[in-house]
Amino acid sequence: MGNNLERVVGVLNGLLGDHLKRTSNGLATAMQLVRDGHGLPLASAFPAAAPARATPRVVVLVHGLMSTEEIWTMPDGETYGSRLARDLGYTPFYVRYNSGLRVSENGEALDVLLEQLVCASPVAVEELVLIGHSMGGLVARSAAHAASDKARRWLPLVKRAFYLGTPHLGAPLERFGNAVTWALASIGNPYTKLIADIVNLRSGGMKDLGYANLRREDWEGAGADALLQNRRHPVPLLPHIRHHLIAGALTADPRLSLLFGDAMVSLRSATGRAVAEDRCSPFPQAHARIMPSLGHLRLAHDPDVYAQIRAWCEEAV
Repeated sequence: MGNNLERVVGVLNGLLGDHLKRTSNGLATAMQLVRDGHGLPLASAFPAAAPARATPRVVVLVHGLMSTEEIWTMPDGETYGSRLARDLGYTPFYVRYNSGLRVSENGEALDVLLEQLVCASPVAVEELVLIGHSMGGLVARSAAHAASDKARRWLPLVKRAFYLGTPHLGAPLERFGNAVTWALASIGNPYTKLIADIVNLRSGGMKDLGYANLRREDWEGAGADALLQNRRHPVPLLPHIRHHLIAGALTADPRLSLLFGDAMVSLRSATGRAVAEDRCSPFPQAHARIMPSLGHLRLAHDPDVYAQIRAWCEEAV
């Protein structure tokens, strides 16, 4: 019952999370570390036997839109985090957050949380790995941008970032929704306007996915028509971070894969193959991998995806 309720709250936050926060609704999820389904105060984030059991290698997993940390659970009950702990000695942490807030708001909150986490470690952290699924990858990138002009301890420790089905160039489905909403509101009929108003209640986080907005400047002060435009401001890729991209494809047919991607995110967006009009830095393709016959959600809990993550973690940076 508890897990089902958490899933419902995760979905509700994704759909209306900004409204929940604005109205001080108790269902609004605050960004936090979690373990075994419960919030994890930083004072108890590390093992009780720390520093004896704490490790200098930390991995932080960030879920996507309308999800919770449960998305990482594989059929055998393990997660990418627990396997990295067993196989390579990482200390795993899972982030739960209100995915309906703007990506930039969650990025700023994650920046603060990661700084607190590194400072709370009983041993000096030497390596911090970020793994983001879908929107979680955008939140991680936004956090890095938020930290880039501050004297943060955590950012230089990030040598690798993994993006699983992350829409770096935006999500066509959300852009289509923006266009339909705008068209309905423009008709002038009270019924179609009502439908447009209802659809437009979806959260700011969902709207950010249209063009993968990472900065406040991408959305602050923008009118409704701005959702039809790519207003992204540049967010350069930090050179000290090796960016690893894993994209899903519903089919092994390369032509159909290009068309449908993982059913939610196109291959071009998930692998960051940007051109000038995308207003995004192109991602190096040396560490991009396409997983055939893998849908969007499964990217967060698939043994083959984990095998690729582990293999990359074992490479020298």
